[in-house]
Parts: sequence; C-alpha cells; structure tokens
Amino acid sequence: MMNIVKVEWIRIRRNPLNGVILLIFAVLLGLSAIWSGFRASEIRAAAAAPQIAQAPANAAEMHDAPKPDDHDGGDDSAYAASNKLPPLQLPLLGGLALNVSQADLVGTSIKVSSRSRHTDGRNSDQIFNPLSYEFGLLDFASVFALLTPLVVIALSYGLVQEERESGVWRLVCTQTARPWQLVFSSLGLRLLLVALIASLSSALAFLLDSGSDWPALAYWAAISLSYVVFWFALTGLFLLLPISSGAAAIGLLGSWLVLTFGVPAALHWAADQSQPKPSRMAAIIEIRRLQEASNQQRQTALADWFKAHPDLLGDTPLAKLPREVAGLPAAMQLDHQIRPLMMQFETHRAERFGFMQRWCWTSPALALALAADRLSGLDAPRHAGFVAAVDAFEDRWREYFLPQIMARAGWSEAQQAALPRFDFRQTMDYAELNRLAGWQALSAASILAFLIALRQRFARF
Repeated sequence: MMNIVKVEWIRIRRNPLNGVILLIFAVLLGLSAIWSGFRASEIRAAAAAPQIAQAPANAAEMHDAPKPDDHDGGDDSAYAASNKLPPLQLPLLGGLALNVSQADLVGTSIKVSSRSRHTDGRNSDQIFNPLSYEFGLLDFASVFALLTPLVVIALSYGLVQEERESGVWRLVCTQTARPWQLVFSSLGLRLLLVALIASLSSALAFLLDSGSDWPALAYWAAISLSYVVFWFALTGLFLLLPISSGAAAIGLLGSWLVLTFGVPAALHWAADQSQPKPSRMAAIIEIRRLQEASNQQRQTALADWFKAHPDLLGDTPLAKLPREVAGLPAAMQLDHQIRPLMMQFETHRAERFGFMQRWCWTSPALALALAADRLSGLDAPRHAGFVAAVDAFEDRWREYFLPQIMARAGWSEAQQAALPRFDFRQTMDYAELNRLAGWQALSAASILAFLIALRQRFARF
C-alpha cells in the first residue's frame, strides 16, 4: 500500500497543472482570509468604542434635533442625559472572520434614547448600496464553500475515465488485485493537500481576528473538513461511472451547481411558501397611520400622563411645556404600537433560519453557511433575541428616565450611576452547532461509505 501511495505522490508532483490549481486556491483563500481577519478586527474595535466611532455620524444626524430650553437644565438635564447612552452592542462571537459582511448587513448596534428608533430618521442606519453586499467581496466562508468543490473537481475528475480511454486501466486491473487502492490513494493525497490549504487559511483568518477563540476554530475545522471529504467522496462515485472524463467533469459541475445554488434556492422558495414574508409596504402604511393617530392624540396623551403624575407638572401650563417634553407620552405609546410591526420581521428571519437549518442536510454548502452564521454570532435567531433584549431594556431605561424628563429636572452623577444596565451575554449555541456539524459529518460519511461499499467496481474495465 505504501508503494502505491509513493507512486501516486510522484504522479501528482509531476503534473504541473495540479500545482497551478493548488497555488491559485491557496492565493485566493489566503487573500480572503487576510481581508476577513482584518475586517473582523475593525468591526470589533468599532464596537468596543462606539461613542468614538459614531461621533461624526451622530453629529451629522442630530444637527436639527430639538435643543433643550434654558429652564430644562441645558446639557445637565435629564433629557440631554437620555440621549447620551452609547449604542447597545450585539456581542460578536469567535467566528466573526467567517462572516464579516453579515455584521454590516444586519447591524450589530442599536441606539436607545427618548425618541423612537423606528420613526426617527435622525437615528437611521448608514446609507449603503445593497448591490455592494451582493456583488462585493465575499466572506471567507463563502469563498471556501464556492471554491473548494471546484478545486476538488479540477484535481480529481476523470482519474479513472482517462485511464480507461487510453487503455491503461485494463493493464492496471490485471497487475493488481485491488485497483480501488490506487484510486483511494490518489483521492486521499489530494484530499490531504486541499485540507492542508484550507486549514492554514482558516487559521490565518482566525489569527488576524482579535476576538477569535478556539471553540469556534475547532467547530469550523470539523465542519469544513467534512465538506472537503464530501466532495472527494462524491468525485470518487463519479469515477465509477462508465462515462468519458468530459462527461464526468460536466456531471460534477452540475452537482456543484445543484448542491450549492439550486437546493438552497429551492429551500428559500419552500420557506416563502410555508412562512410568507411580512409585507414591508403594509408595515410602513400602518406605521404612518399610527403616527397620524398619535399626532391627533398628543395633547390627550400628555394630559392623561400628568393626570396620573400630578406632582411632576408643577406650575407650568401644558401649553408652555417644551416640544420634546410635550410629545413624549404620545411617542411612548406610538413606540409600543410599532414594536410588534418591526419585531415580526425579526421573528420571520429567525423562523426562516430554523427552516433552512432543518433541511441543511440536503446541501453541504448551505450547512457550511449556516454554521458560519452561528459561529460569528450573527444568525437570525440570536439577532432576534438581541432585539427583544434591547426592547426589554429600553422599557426599563425609559421607565427610569421618563419621570425625570417630564419634571424638567436636572441630572446628577448619582442618577447616572444608578442607570439600568444592558446585559446580553448569549454565548455560542453548542446544541445547534453540534447538530450542524453532525449533519455535515453524516452527509460526508454516507457518501464515503457508499463509495467504500462499491470499491470493487473499480476492477471493471
């Protein structure tokens, strides 16, 4: 067996095309790892100092914000203090380098203030071109999922078919009792080379990410290795078919298209059929209706609030209250009415993610992408939990601030120290990651077992 391995290694080395393919794969994967690792560190640095990173944007967005009146205490008023809370950050996990673009797409920070974040345009997200995310630089996990099957196909397609076409395979079968050992040795050596490049590139991406950790790297190594094994085993099955090498290449490329693009697209369609996406246009129309109703009931809401808190009104007539104070009760009511409309989109994304994960065994590339979401902490269920935690914190935070703002009171260091604290420390979901890793390993093991069971068919010439 060792002699066969040595012979196959010599064959691989003497074919310059193999070296070119592996070099291109290593360069592309390495460049993606470097960009992803540095970008992940940038995102973590911005999240660690949000008040510095977002200061220019806040200054531009808030240039027309209402200025507190002199009798409100100026910059020392409760109203001014309520708008100084740094954005709440979604804690990013150790696999961020795998999926950095998702951090920009879904958003990892939410600004909490006395104004509604759902209707206040001054707190809007950064404007970006959606096409830049669709056609821009791919994340490391995406590059790996797309390129690895192509490299496996380029290295391994037609290994047996070419020998059959030249008449050499008939001679090989007469010279050895186990021709399958030759095929398995050839595929195994190629697998080791591809796995080595993938492992080094993954380690580089995690090394350049300042917040990476070993559990995330270990899960990614297991899932990505299963992905490589799956494609080599599938290539081995195509080597059994009595077809030409060109037909084998076309069949493998067709399998790559179906498993990487076709199956996920079909699952997206099935998810849309089983769980229709809420209409954003309908939500916008409903928000506008609620805003109009809130504007008409502003004075009534203000009077009702002070009727419940008569000790905070003082001697100031309701008509003389500052604009930002007079509109707060109605704004709080409006925000509680809008929240369910906005939360339905987060809930839908989480349910859709769960649907895709239940069927990820049909597409190894999809399982790889979902694992990258989980490892980075940017999966839809976790983000929905973060938004729900922000809403709960916002209620406690406003309950603390609202009486002080309505009383036009000043603000002290003692009050600042007693502010509610936001705590969202949801860690890696090991149960879901184990399930994803299990499905990926099962897919690879089943194809490999099928290939091993049919190994004697390689003796047919």
